[in-house]
Amino acid sequence: MKTKMLPSAMVLLMFCSIATAGSYEDTVTKWKSYKDVANWLNSNFSFEKGRQKQITKRLRTQGPSGLLVRNPTTLYEDNHRGYCADSANFAIKSLNAIDPSYNARWVFIWNEKGRPNHWVAAFDFEEKLYIMDYGTGRKWEEMQGVHGPYDSLDKYRDYLASLSLPNFKVGKVIFRDMPGQED
Repeated sequence: MKTKMLPSAMVLLMFCSIATAGSYEDTVTKWKSYKDVANWLNSNFSFEKGRQKQITKRLRTQGPSGLLVRNPTTLYEDNHRGYCADSANFAIKSLNAIDPSYNARWVFIWNEKGRPNHWVAAFDFEEKLYIMDYGTGRKWEEMQGVHGPYDSLDKYRDYLASLSLPNFKVGKVIFRDMPGQED
């Protein structure tokens, strides 16, 4: 009896793996707006200090090309954890898959108090600029959410300057291509 069940169990496990392989892609095709991406990140994404430390160490030794961001499928299907650039990458890829007119792109926030700096996602909606940020730790929670509408990135910078966060003072806030790679 046990030997007959083993092959059946293996087939069932293989089927489950195949059935869930496209679940991120399937989910994104059902999402209708930026609000769906924000809701998922708000409900599911968890900041992981260890990941942030790992990336910071890579950046010190390799420079900007050492930046790693988690692939959205991996983030969605496997662990829901990461640091700011993982959250931003998920938002950018998901927003652009839902509607390319969002023109989702990277924003780099220079922390004048030193590392860590911060990455967020910018997108356009109704001819205004919005920022999506769900990639902060506990101490910077005030940054989290969808911010806007703004007429410019400078207005978002003004918002950041109004916050009183430990170990953070906003410096430059710029559009920037992500210099690293997905893992």
